[in-house]
Amino acid sequence: MRRIVLSIIVLTIAWATIIAQSDDVALGKKYWDEELYSKALPHLQRATAAGDIDSKVRLAYMIFTMQVPEYSMDQQKAIQMLDECIAAGSAFAMERKGWCVIAMSPETREDKLRGVELFEQASALGYGPATARLRALYSHGLKSPAKGNVYIEPNDSLAMHYTRLAYEQGDLDGIAYIGYYIFEGTHGYNKDEDAGSALLIRACDMNEKLFAGNCPEPAYCLVNYYKAHGNAPRAASLNKWLKKFYPTRY
Repeated sequence: MRRIVLSIIVLTIAWATIIAQSDDVALGKKYWDEELYSKALPHLQRATAAGDIDSKVRLAYMIFTMQVPEYSMDQQKAIQMLDECIAAGSAFAMERKGWCVIAMSPETREDKLRGVELFEQASALGYGPATARLRALYSHGLKSPAKGNVYIEPNDSLAMHYTRLAYEQGDLDGIAYIGYYIFEGTHGYNKDEDAGSALLIRACDMNEKLFAGNCPEPAYCLVNYYKAHGNAPRAASLNKWLKKFYPTRY
């Protein structure tokens, strides 16, 4: 009888630990997505200690980009953490490290192209956000604002390839731009405002803030669609984000 009671106690403690870890994973992601990094920090630390890879990636990226000034930051340690997650097969870590390398590293061609390579590796694993990064890079090119060095020239063919692939992978950016092209009847798509607007709305509903920030042309198209169809509240909500991200453009 005593053994049964002890077993129940052990199982109860184990189950409570699993629930606590699950809560830390969920809350760490929630606060990280909302850019409430100080609130995310303790949850990400505990979830990382418990072995959650995505939490470790979020924590490493937060450390690298110095999002919590009161917390001790070590960019080399952050890169090591991302490399450990990459070694475990995390496409999320590949995409995050690629962004760190491109956006934050010294101005060297080798580092920039290494970032692109990491995006390609994550994209090949089916990770839509990395594919969307490639779409943006080949749409606009990649150069150094400080030195004027050109690392990637704009390439319409590759940009379209990665747009379609991002769409197939269910990525917000890919859905938004394919919807926009269908709505406008461009890039080889027949004009179909019903089908196009359905995709635009789908992308917006996934994350209105990211939709406006990452996909300004599709977002502006949807603002006008909402206005034309008498949905002023949705138009105003989306337009608010556009004005925040692009104050001189919209």
